[in-house]
Amino acid sequence: MHTAPASLVLVHSLLRYVVLLFTVIVALQSLMGMIGKKEFTGANRKMALFMMISCDVQLLIGLAVYITGGFMGMSKTGFPDVDHYNRFYGMEHPASMIVAIILIHLAYFTAKKSIDSVRKYKRMFWYSFIALMLFMAMIPWPGRLVVGKPLAVAATHR
Repeated sequence: MHTAPASLVLVHSLLRYVVLLFTVIVALQSLMGMIGKKEFTGANRKMALFMMISCDVQLLIGLAVYITGGFMGMSKTGFPDVDHYNRFYGMEHPASMIVAIILIHLAYFTAKKSIDSVRKYKRMFWYSFIALMLFMAMIPWPGRLVVGKPLAVAATHR
């Protein structure tokens, strides 16, 4: 299997921190707004937009890493039977991240809806919180058996 360009992998690796930061901010803002019964503001909507944009950029870069890293051709070679490393990077990580990004989009669409602030905050909290849990669970953190990577990785080799 060939490897993705190191610059793509590095950008994808570093951008995760931007995605995590915006997702944490939106989840916390939503939780505080829900608990405090605050009015939803334009600043809240903008933060949700920044979260969504960072996720979309991360998704595009991740797809480029996926395609150039050789994971697409694995389905022709018995993909379900591959080792844990290739299964994680070829199927589990991308599928989970796509689900999380769908939730991020639902959070942003909720931010644009004309519903009362408490309901808006509640929905946004749950969408962003569940997405954050998926992000945290499926990032290949250092120390994670078989799939773990350094905090900023520049190559896809084990």
